[in-house]
Amino acid sequence: MANITVLHSAWDVDRHIVLDSAEKLVLIRFSSYTSAADEAEEFSRQARGGAAASSSTAVEGLSTSSSALSTRKRKRNDADGSDAYAAASATTAALLSANADEHYLRTRQMDALLSELAPKVRKYCTMYLVDTREVTAFNDLYELGHDRDPFAVMFFYRNRHIRVDVGTGNNNKINFFAFEDLYDFLPIVDAAYKAGRQGRSITSCDRKFSTVALRR
Repeated sequence: MANITVLHSAWDVDRHIVLDSAEKLVLIRFSSYTSAADEAEEFSRQARGGAAASSSTAVEGLSTSSSALSTRKRKRNDADGSDAYAAASATTAALLSANADEHYLRTRQMDALLSELAPKVRKYCTMYLVDTREVTAFNDLYELGHDRDPFAVMFFYRNRHIRVDVGTGNNNKINFFAFEDLYDFLPIVDAAYKAGRQGRSITSCDRKFSTVALRR
């Protein structure tokens, strides 16, 4: 993503939160919905592995049976393995085509907005992207990596988590996309930066998105 660095380890995340936030606001977009193709490949690989393991176990268990019976059972188990693979593939397709599709779309929209915004706020805000499947250390702490939210945008200043009330009821993170353009999101960044400069860990933004809470 242009203008925005991707962090690949918990150490990198901690380092940038501590060092960069000494003078600037640090914005981090966490998400596990960063690559639909990669996730589909991972599901397929797991399904193939499961099918292969089932077939291998079946063949080993039948080695002491008669030749004819062994052949019939092996064919049946191979068919079962194929059925398991087909079922897993169908499950994969369903997962990626329903709620996940929207999450991937929302994440791409947020990343595009952040990429457009980054040059405009570079003097007082640094942005980073984190894939929560690759960096899992913060998932429990900040309730990340689940399938309820497409992403989570969080703010840090001088090693302190800055929470912003935007009317959704969740002040810890921005986990929705309801912005017509970057100027809808800019007031949130500015509010977080001002709060950090004033030594406050929670603030309120004039721009409210209470209708998002109602929809969710």
